[in-house]
This record gives sequence, C-alpha cells and structure tokens, in this order.
Amino acid sequence: MITKTFLVLALFFAVHEWSVLQIAVSLLCACNSCFSAAAWYTMKKRKMFLPVFILWGEAIFTPIFIVRETVIICFIAFTSMLISFLRLLKVDAYVFYHPVSAKLLIKHTKGTGSIFLYLLRYLITNKNYLLNTAGLCVIAGVMPFILGQFEGINVMPLGFAVLCLNTSICILLSCDPGLEQAVRTLPGQAKRFCTNYCFFIFSVNMAVNSVYLISWQIGKSGVNSTEIITALIIALQSAVLSVLLEWFCPVRNWKIENDLWHHPRKYIVPLIMFLVAGLIGMWSINIWVLLCIVIAEVLSLSLVVRRI
Repeated sequence: MITKTFLVLALFFAVHEWSVLQIAVSLLCACNSCFSAAAWYTMKKRKMFLPVFILWGEAIFTPIFIVRETVIICFIAFTSMLISFLRLLKVDAYVFYHPVSAKLLIKHTKGTGSIFLYLLRYLITNKNYLLNTAGLCVIAGVMPFILGQFEGINVMPLGFAVLCLNTSICILLSCDPGLEQAVRTLPGQAKRFCTNYCFFIFSVNMAVNSVYLISWQIGKSGVNSTEIITALIIALQSAVLSVLLEWFCPVRNWKIENDLWHHPRKYIVPLIMFLVAGLIGMWSINIWVLLCIVIAEVLSLSLVVRRI
C-alpha cells in the first residue's frame, strides 16, 4: 500500500479532479486488492485454487467494468476484503516467508552463445520474474479502461511510464555478482553485454506496451503513429537508463532477494518516465519531433556504449 499503491493513486488524484466519494471508493478497492492478493497467495497450493481465483476475480471486476454502480462496487469490495481478512486470521505468518537467494535462481551455461538468448532464458527460468512480466501485461490490458475515463488531457503516455516498472529484468547485474565480475573483467564484454541488455529490456517493454496499445485500440480507439512512436521512446529511454543504473550504480550489500525488489532505486527510472510522458501528453508533440527524439536516443545510446 505504501510503496506502490499509494504512489499510483497519488498520481491519478493529481492529474484529474476527484470527488471525496471517488477517492474513498478508490482507497477501498486498493485495500481490497492488497488483502485479496495476500489471501490468494495463502491458497495457491490448494487444488481448488484456480476455480476460486477465477470466481473471486470475476466477482470483483464485473461490477467495476460492467455494472459501474458505486454502491455495488463498495459492497463487493468490502465483502471481499472481509473474507480475505478472516482467511488471513487463520493463516500462519510463515506461509509468506520464502527466502531464496537470487544466485540460486540464475542458471549459467558454459561456452559462447547469444547474450540475448541468455537474457531471455534468464527471464523464462525464473518463475517470479516471468510472473511479474505477465502481471504487467494484465495491467496493460486493464489500464486503458481506467485511464480512458479522464477527459481533457492526454493520459495515454502515462500508461507507458507505469509499464516500464519491471524491476525483475532491471536487476540482472545486482542480483548476480559473479556475472557482474565476469562482465567487468573480460575484455570487450562490457560493450557487447550492455548493448544486448538494453535491447532485451527494450524488447520486453515494447511487448508489454503492445498489449497496452492493442487494449486501448479495442476499448477506446484512437491509436495512431504518434502513440506508437511515444511507446518506442519511453521503452527505449527506460531501457537505456535502467542499463546505465545497473552498470554504474548496482545494488550491493543485499541479503535476500526481497531487498533487491523493493530497493528505492527502482523508482528512479519510472519517475523520469512519468515526467517525459507528462511533457509529451501536455505539449501534444507531433510525429516529426518524436522521430527526432528517437534518433537522438539511438545516437546517445551508441555514444554511451562506446565510452563503456
């Protein structure tokens, strides 16, 4: 609630005028989401988890996206939160304790090969990281129906900024000191690795952004070349800054993987992307300016790679 949810709600409350009732309902839904996620986590090993998860999720999302009655939404959210709370009272707290060193999650292979394939394999073989990316795709599919309710301001670029918060793929060197030492020690590896690493993050960002664009086109329409180029700019800028942070300011002296996932450094890039998205949305920059920005991004990336 404090490190993630409140920050997103504060952004929404800042860019649009909200009534007291709307703020109260939003906070109730946010609390319900946190309680429900914790309750679902405690049931993930049960046989009936999937049917319960689907029915419970449908009961929550149906009144929000179909009925759209405030009283019904509040009743469903409060009921769900109450059931989750009663469920959590009966659960041992140690069910949430899952200490796994990030070193054990990464599988190295011997010999030479494609760095991009190594990074892709790194993402696929770590279920938590893959689920985090899949979760962003789900958020990308739902977000147009939330942001699309704002009128009088172009809020679409803000969605790209939110979707670049993929912590798992941006901590590769931090979570594997052995890999970092090898990359920094072997000649020529820094340039080769950082270039592929940047392209890898950019590819993942664009995959999530594509889901967002498709969902926006289906639900709200109005996606054109300007929005696509905006997605490219934010995805590329996010990838460049994330790689630079990992190279020059890796997270050190961490003890468990959770320290990496919740390190304050992860908010630096999304915050910058929020500013960029806000400027693009307010100024309504045309396609030619956006193309110039993309070219400048590629040139700056090539210069940085040369210096590395």
